[in-house]
Amino acid sequence: MITMNTLQSNLQGSQDSINAIILTIDDMDSNDSGDSLAQILLLQQALEDLQLDLESSIVNLDSRLNETRAINDFSYLDFQGAQLFNFNNGLGNASLSYSNFSDASFRNANLAGGDGLFSTFYNTDFSGATMYQGIWRQSEFNNALFVGSQLSYTEFRYSDLSGANLSGAVMYGGSDWLMVNLSGADLTNTWMYDVDLRYADLTGADLTGARLAYLNPSYGPADITGVTWTNAICPDGTHASTVGNTCANNL
Repeated sequence: MITMNTLQSNLQGSQDSINAIILTIDDMDSNDSGDSLAQILLLQQALEDLQLDLESSIVNLDSRLNETRAINDFSYLDFQGAQLFNFNNGLGNASLSYSNFSDASFRNANLAGGDGLFSTFYNTDFSGATMYQGIWRQSEFNNALFVGSQLSYTEFRYSDLSGANLSGAVMYGGSDWLMVNLSGADLTNTWMYDVDLRYADLTGADLTGARLAYLNPSYGPADITGVTWTNAICPDGTHASTVGNTCANNL
């Protein structure tokens, strides 16, 4: 908006100059000075050209601003199979809510601050994506890939990540994963610090080598039926291998 204001100020200055010259020309109507009049007319033409350029610049800038406002809004659309990987800056704060992104790819994309509420992400690839401070509530991520993704400060409350691959993903900072379905998920070598897993379904999930810390015991038990805890570090700091390869009593 600073650029827009500057252009508008320049335009107003040019218009004032043109108006002043027009008044000067009117005053010179009775003065037969051909050279002076010719010079003023040339200057007037130059200023009018500048005005047209500035007006065109403002129109173009306004159009670009409108496009920028809309470029990150993917809500209510069908992007099944879309290839949106390697967007390092263009998808920050994007809205992917109420849309279908099944089989799409967001590999290494920057989705920081984005949202995806009530959307479908079956088999979607988020590997290496930056998704911190995102809200992905009540969406379907069945068999999605989050390998090495940055998921800190995220909310996946009530979402279905069954069969998803989150190996090496990083989650911390009070991430809200309340009642998330992680059944059959690959959580190997995942970092889960200060994540709310109350009532999460971890049936058959593999947490081999996962690091779990600072999970508040008051959050209550998750469904851990069939979970693989081999070499995992339990939330209370206990190594699973020292307690029968289970964290059932160390949540």
